[in-house]
Amino acid sequence: MARRNWAVRLASFIVVFPITVLVVLFAISNLAPVPIRLEPLPGALEVSLSIVVLLVGALGVVVGEVIAWAGELGHKRRAERAEKRADDLEREIAVMRIREEELRARAVPAERRPALVDRRPGKAA
Repeated sequence: MARRNWAVRLASFIVVFPITVLVVLFAISNLAPVPIRLEPLPGALEVSLSIVVLLVGALGVVVGEVIAWAGELGHKRRAERAEKRADDLEREIAVMRIREEELRARAVPAERRPALVDRRPGKAA
């Protein structure tokens, strides 16, 4: 388990570190303010380009997560129904096994049971 945690941490570092370096370099390199306008509305907002890009990226991540979460809802619901059905079937199997044991306990032993075929000598089947 410790080895796996170490490997996951290393893989995360290998992926996250370069992205973090790029984001920091982008933020430092683009400090110039840019005007942000919404065309039908009057006025403009002067904001650093790096802040605008980072906020739009963060908004994209949040929207993507919400869409992914909503897409998983159907799968989760279906999985919960399947688990419930499996539990019901397991209970039903357990009840049937108990009934089988009861029937076997009440059954007539084979040596005392009447024969279905006449095995007396001289009788042809």
